[in-house]
Amino acid sequence: MKKLRFVYVEKPPKGRRLVISDIHGCSRTFKKLLEKVELTKEDQLFILGDAINKGPNSNKVLNRIINLQAKGFGVFYLRGNHEQIILNSKNKTVGQRKRIMKSLKALNLLEGKVVNPIYLELLKNSYHFIETENYFLVHAGFNEKENTFIDKKAMLQSRNFEYNKALFKNKKIIIGHTPQDLEKIQKKISKEKRVICIDNGCINFNTEGQGNLLCFNLDKNKVHRQKYCEQ
Repeated sequence: MKKLRFVYVEKPPKGRRLVISDIHGCSRTFKKLLEKVELTKEDQLFILGDAINKGPNSNKVLNRIINLQAKGFGVFYLRGNHEQIILNSKNKTVGQRKRIMKSLKALNLLEGKVVNPIYLELLKNSYHFIETENYFLVHAGFNEKENTFIDKKAMLQSRNFEYNKALFKNKKIIIGHTPQDLEKIQKKISKEKRVICIDNGCINFNTEGQGNLLCFNLDKNKVHRQKYCEQ
């Protein structure tokens, strides 16, 4: 059984706790959003998975994450189903791997015939979920019926789950994975719902109500947005 990776993260002494999800290879949009929120080394930035695939520059997104971590920024990278697809591709044939990467617009993650080892190491070290004093952060959700905190498949692929106050210690859960209209996201944030999805389908720039990359400030209960700007 592949190892479950999770961590408890204390609130930073001075900085903010910021969450971004489902960047999907939109490196320019990601860069502009970070500039907009003026990320500092005192902040914690949580990336809820699916940072790669579908968009034009998955490699540049990962390069930015790696560079931020190397410079001492508190960047925590969680695993989504798209990270898992790339990790699983190492067990495929060369031909199968290239077909998978081509279909996901992620050929730029390859170095020759294999996934760039630097990227592979980053993905391998990604977390399945993170807990803080008042939040759970996960890409898709949890299996609330059984094996809640060990069911990795649910964490990567869940679409619907019921919130259980006792099970989740009355903490809010922040997820991505399933694109939602901006208005719906903003309503859930303003009403302080227990489960909040912050995936506004950045890559779905032709879909009404979507096409923004969001950054959610956990402490201020506020969302910043950057419109898709890869073209």
